[in-house]
Amino acid sequence: MSEWPDDYDFETDELCQNVFKPFILNELDLLEAYDGQRPDSITYIFHEHAERVARDVEKTCLHMDLGKTVARNMYWALLPHDCGKRLLPVSLWDQDDKPEGDLKDRRREHTKLGVQIAEKELSDVEHPFKTLMVDIILKHHEQMDGKGYLKLGPEHLSKPVRLACLVEAFDGWSIARPHYGGRDITIPAVLERMRGEKAGFFDKALLDAFAEMKMAEYNRLEGPAP
Repeated sequence: MSEWPDDYDFETDELCQNVFKPFILNELDLLEAYDGQRPDSITYIFHEHAERVARDVEKTCLHMDLGKTVARNMYWALLPHDCGKRLLPVSLWDQDDKPEGDLKDRRREHTKLGVQIAEKELSDVEHPFKTLMVDIILKHHEQMDGKGYLKLGPEHLSKPVRLACLVEAFDGWSIARPHYGGRDITIPAVLERMRGEKAGFFDKALLDAFAEMKMAEYNRLEGPAP
C-alpha cells in the first residue's frame, strides 16, 4: 500500500464531502475571523498561509506524478493545519522581535490545540483522511533531525507529513516579518537556505521535488536569470 493517500478520493468520498469538507471550511472561516483581530499591518496572515501551503503541496504532488487524487487529498488535509492558532490569545503573535522562551513555547502549542479541535468536532468519525489530517496538524513543525516541536525522528514522519513540514517552512520563511531584517525572502533565496543552512531539517528527495516545482513556477513568472 502506498504511503501517499490514494485509497480514497476526497472529491467523491461521502464522508469527505459531507463531514470533513464542512469542518475544514468552517475552521478556515474561524481562522480568517481570528486574523481580523490582528493588526492591519501584518503580512503573515494565517488563513492565507494555509491556502498557499495547501496549494503548493498539491502542485508538488502533481509534479511528482502522484496523481490528481493524491494531490487533492493532500490539499484538503493541509488546509486546517494551523487551526489551533485561533485558540491562543491574539496578543501572542505579531511582535517585532523573534519569539523566544515562554512566548515561543506558547505559540508552539497550536499544533496540539489543532488536534484537540479535530478530535472534539470529529470524535465519532473514523476515516483514513482524518488520520492523515490529524497527523499533519500535529507534526507539521517536525524536522528530520529530530529537533522539531515534538522532537520526533524521521521514523515517526510519513512522507505526507515530511512534505507538509517543508512546504509549511518555505511559506513561513517567504513572508516578510520585522525580525527578518534585510533577509532575502525571494523563492531562490529561501530554497537555497533550506538546502544549505537548514538542510538537516528536511527530506532531501521531497525538498528537491518541491524546489523543482517552485523554481519552474518562479521562472515562468519572473523569467529565467540572465
